[in-house]
Parts: sequence; structure tokens; C-alpha cells
Amino acid sequence: MLLAKPHMIPEIDKYAAEVLGIPTRILMQRAAKAVADAVASSLKKGAKVTVFAGKGNNGGDGYAAALLLMDDFEVCVYDVFGAGQKSDAGRYFFDAFTSRGGDVSSLTFDSDTLGKISKSDCVIDAVFGTGFVGEYPREAIMLADILRSLDTSYKLAIDVPLGVNASDGSVYNDALYHADATVALGFVKPGLVSYPAKEYVGKLIYDNIGLHNDDVLHNFEWLDRLLDYDLASSLIPKRRDNSNKGSFGKLLMICGSSAFPGAAHLALEAALRSGVGLVTYLGEKDVCDSLLYKHPETIYKPFSVNCATDVDLAFLAELSSLHTGVLIGSGSSRSSGLKTVIERLLSIEGSPVILDADAINVVAENSEWGRELIRSSPRSVILTPHPLELSRISGIPTDEIQSDRLSVARRFAAQCGCILVLKGAATVVTDGVRTYINSSGSSALAKAGSGDVLAGMLASVVASGTDPLSAAALSVYFHGLAADVLATNLSEFGVTPSDLPCEIGRQLAKAIKSRK
Repeated sequence: MLLAKPHMIPEIDKYAAEVLGIPTRILMQRAAKAVADAVASSLKKGAKVTVFAGKGNNGGDGYAAALLLMDDFEVCVYDVFGAGQKSDAGRYFFDAFTSRGGDVSSLTFDSDTLGKISKSDCVIDAVFGTGFVGEYPREAIMLADILRSLDTSYKLAIDVPLGVNASDGSVYNDALYHADATVALGFVKPGLVSYPAKEYVGKLIYDNIGLHNDDVLHNFEWLDRLLDYDLASSLIPKRRDNSNKGSFGKLLMICGSSAFPGAAHLALEAALRSGVGLVTYLGEKDVCDSLLYKHPETIYKPFSVNCATDVDLAFLAELSSLHTGVLIGSGSSRSSGLKTVIERLLSIEGSPVILDADAINVVAENSEWGRELIRSSPRSVILTPHPLELSRISGIPTDEIQSDRLSVARRFAAQCGCILVLKGAATVVTDGVRTYINSSGSSALAKAGSGDVLAGMLASVVASGTDPLSAAALSVYFHGLAADVLATNLSEFGVTPSDLPCEIGRQLAKAIKSRK
């Protein structure tokens, strides 16, 4: 699904009016219909509906919705700022509502008003929408207090709830409340599907209000996308029947250790289930021996990362040149040897390198050096950190990362010239310009080892020849989808990372079959 950043909305509205011949009033009317339908599907006729309207187009949507609702519901509107409507379209619906006897009052915070509001069956937030920037005014903060107190009222936001940044998903706590549903109009905004804001959006009800057409799609640049089933399925590479193992790439894996052999098992099985033609595994001899028993199709080369000599590093450099993708770090254990190996790999030309887990932690021990190493590498570099790992390498506190995941991820990827997979709820995949926000996955993935499976799958897809950003997006979605499907039978408590690789294969098979 395409996501529209807030700054695009006025441009799209202008294009609709001037090129497509769809004036703002018609768009407002369509928006009102979407809102009215959402109310009608949730409330019985005659219920009390209270609309809180701002002075911009979002408030105009509120007045237009009130006009449609007044035939079947008891509707009143509060003008939050006592400013009426500043747009011609908004004034049209304001006048139409009041001319039919609609009740519009300036919002005050006296006990009588608060008592009246508390009896609402439904409250509609039509205050700001996508256009708000800066500090929230006093009236909005006081209104948020009221909305938080309404335990029994159905809370519906038009386009964007109060307190939510539609661009990046950050929130302003003083103006925040939990909406039961948000009606996204025209296009969904990135902040609505990103944490922490997603927690406050409620059920997302989308209506394209007639704007999702070829003219609009082809005349604007869409850099943000919600990773859904259709999009992720479209990224799966096609495989020719007339092919061989060399057609699907060669992956070099340097992961696992005697301390964490399980990480190697999980990453390797995920890689083998995700399409790469050949896998070479470098690791300690005891880990190679244990992997060989279960995965005889892999090539094993005993290699001690911690004791690597110059001869070993030269061998590694030559070996990496023969592979189309390299994964390093999953369960590797931090050591100076690992740091040396990473430095050598990133300093020479070659195929994309995925840095996972301890590879990120080792590079982060000298974060400024590590960021420069990534930035100056002649290779494509993909990082797969969870928030704490990103904090270590970026120097940004974890709570700051979590409060502004989209912006932090985009900025880090742009500054380091890498592809970043910021794991967690609504995983962010970005190269600093283009961004995917994942819609699959759940707490079923909140177990040690899930990240190793993702790293192995991603490395496999990259090595198979898919461009790194698409490979990361595809892998993140199907990794999450596999967990979702497994959880339907095993529950989110019962899914284990070991369950994931085969289920990923099954879900890829279904997607490929449905695409034909």
C-alpha cells in the first residue's frame, strides 16, 4: 500500500482540483460519507454524536460528516478554537449544517459542557488532521484530557488523531488519547502504521475518496509503503525452469559459535528454505560438525574468527569474492577477531554484506569508526538491529529511537549509506530515501532466535540476486507472516523460532501460486 507523507496531501488536493476537476468540496463530501458510514456501522440510530471541529479542512470534514449524520443521530458540534472555518469548502458545510438547525457551540471547559459531552455515545475528533505542526495549543491539550476520560464513548478520529505525528509516528503525550478507530482519507499516512502512534490509532478504516487513480499515482513520488501481502508477494523473484544452482546465487555465512551454535542452525535453515542456490558455512569445527548432521547440502569450511591470521583473512577475502551475498554476526560472540574480519570484508569490493547481531555490536564498540566503516564500504551493507543495537551504533538512546522509529531509521540509513532493518513491532526497512513499514508479525516473534531466522532468510534472498532493499522488505514481511500463521494454531505464546523456516517456505509457496 502506498503511504502519503502529510506534505503531499495539499499538493494532491490541488492536483485533484486543478487537473482532475475534483474540487475540495467534493473531496470533503466523500470524506464525510466515509466517516458517517463508520459511525452508522458502530452505533444505533438516535445515538448522541459529538463532533470536535478545528478550523482547517479536517474540521470541514467534521461539519460535512455532521450534516450527513444529523438525520439519524442526535448531533452537536463544538468549535474547538471558536474560529469557525477558514476554507471555502469548510464554510460551505458549516453553513449547510447550521442552516438546517445544526447545533454548533464554542468549546468551553465548564462543568455543564463537560457533563453534556460525557453523555456522548460517539465523539469525533476533527481537530487537526495531517496539517498540524508545532506545539499543541492549550485547547487541544484540554480536549485530549476530556477524550481520555470518556470511557464509554466510541472515539473516532478523522484522518489523524490528536497527539499523533502523521509523518513519522511519534506522539505528543499531552495531547494524546486512544482512538477506537481512525478513518484514513485519500491515502494512509506513514505515522498511522508506525509505533508508537499506531497504538493510539485504533482500527484503521481506509477510504480512498476517489484519489487512488492512475493520474495521481503516476504524478507523485511515493517513497513510503506499507508492507502488505500483495506488495510483499510482488517482490518475490521469479525462477526460470531452465536454471541451476548457480542461477540462484551463492551465500557465505559467518555466524554461530561454540557459545551460540543455535543461531547458526536457525540462520542456515532459513537461508536454505528461502531460495539461494548454494551456501558455504564458515565457523568453528564443532559447529560445522553439528550443522552437517542436519544440513548436508551445505559446504562447510572450519574457520576460527577469533584466531584469524593474515593468511586466513586473505583466504576469506578471496572466498567472499566468489559469493553473491555474505551474512556475518548471528550468534558469533563479540571478539576482536570478529571486528577484524568485518573490517576486512567491508574494506574490499564484493557482494552485499548483512551485518546482524554481534557484528553490529562489535562495530558499535567504536561507533564513530563503525559508522564510517559502513559509510565508506564499496559494498552494499544491510544492518538488522533491534533498538538497543541501533542505540549502540548510533549513539541515540533507545527510548528516543522507540519514540521516533521512522525518523531515526531514515536518518541513520541516509547518513551511513546503508539499508537499515529496524526490528520490532512494525519493523522499518529503509535506505534513507525509500521506506517500507511492515504490517505482519506479532509478539510470537519476541523470542531469542527469531532474528537469526530473519537474517538467514534475508541473506538468502539477497544472494539470490534480489536488490537489497526489496530483499529486506520481502524477508521482513514473510518472516512476520509465518509467525502470524503459526500463532493461529500454536498461539503467540507457543511459536518457536525453529518453527519459522518451514512455514516461511509454505507461505512463499502460497504467494507464488496465487500470483500465477
